[in-house]
Amino acid sequence: MSEIKKVAVIGAGVMGAGIAAQVANAETEVLLLDIVP
Repeated sequence: MSEIKKVAVIGAGVMGAGIAAQVANAETEVLLLDIVP
């Protein structure tokens, strides 16, 4: 299996921001997307 190099997280709420932070701490490139209300 190949290594994951980039991750996109849709939704910057409590869960999305937490997931993005954990992925970034694992030294993986993260794209965090959220809608503008």
